[in-house]
Amino acid sequence: MDMERKNQLIALVIIIIVVTGISVYKGWLRPFSTSSEWKNEGLVMSSENYNIQNPEITDLENGCWMIYTHGWTKEDESRNDIYAFSSCDGTEWKPEGRVLETASMPAAVRLPDGKIRLYFIRNTENTSGMMSAISENGLEFAVEEGYRFVIGGGESRDLRYFIPYYAVKGEGDPKDIRHMAHLSIAKLDDGGYRIYFDEAGMRADPAKYGEKAWPLWRIRSISSRDGLSWKLDPGVRIDIEQPPLVDMQRAGSSSVIRVGDEYRMYFFAGFSPWEDLNPYKRWEWSGTYMAASKDGLNFSIADKRLVLGGDVTVARAGNVLRMYVSEGPLMRVGKNNVHLYTQISL
Repeated sequence: MDMERKNQLIALVIIIIVVTGISVYKGWLRPFSTSSEWKNEGLVMSSENYNIQNPEITDLENGCWMIYTHGWTKEDESRNDIYAFSSCDGTEWKPEGRVLETASMPAAVRLPDGKIRLYFIRNTENTSGMMSAISENGLEFAVEEGYRFVIGGGESRDLRYFIPYYAVKGEGDPKDIRHMAHLSIAKLDDGGYRIYFDEAGMRADPAKYGEKAWPLWRIRSISSRDGLSWKLDPGVRIDIEQPPLVDMQRAGSSSVIRVGDEYRMYFFAGFSPWEDLNPYKRWEWSGTYMAASKDGLNFSIADKRLVLGGDVTVARAGNVLRMYVSEGPLMRVGKNNVHLYTQISL
């Protein structure tokens, strides 16, 4: 090989290495594999007309489905409202418009009488926490009086004022919770209910990391016999740095479903200390993971990323699990596109 050809080859190798490195750093190339058990069925909901966030699905008495999201329309970006989308096949979704104003983080459940109870977050100057509304048809809701669960609130948007991470002893105190988000409800065997939620408003140790300290999320839960009076469950469902994901700094946006004799939780795990929703600041192993539990309280995480997106909601149709996954480059501004992934469940 002559010298000129050799130099050309070396230059080509260098270019490939540089391009690959930049692609990984920017998030354009995903070198770590995802699960082959989930099939991408394509885009089912677009943020073209609605800024879609935190979709949550529930079945209806007629065999169809409703997905509730929070967000805003192009015409009014002044507040978060809750919107509904209906479908009878799980793939074609019809926008049904706004169902609740000044509300976010919806989670819905069909009650034994066929009514839909919708839980949501509404924070005011005086109270922070979860409220509920009831509907005969899943579209016209009457807000039920009072709060179902009240937290301490007071979360600042300034990271400097986030509280340090703390260990939960027993049930803990609701007043210690600064921020409650991403509700997901599951029916229990005894007829009660459990809602899984993100606890945020905490930060990594500023004494160790200074101004680089990052926000922390973890998943906790509350339970109720009647769906109206709720109390904290003991401990934490998914905590930061929980094995085998020992580098995980954010666990949240969960969806829990009963499959056979276990509860399966699908949740987003974030790893990079400086991670946010900008791809160029994101390490490659962030995404949606699954954890399993026999009692709905103690979960074991499977060390396998399923999909790249987050904000999932999961439903079962016969022997098929449907996972609706929020993806897209504009997620950081609320413009989530929702894709459907399916898996055959035994």
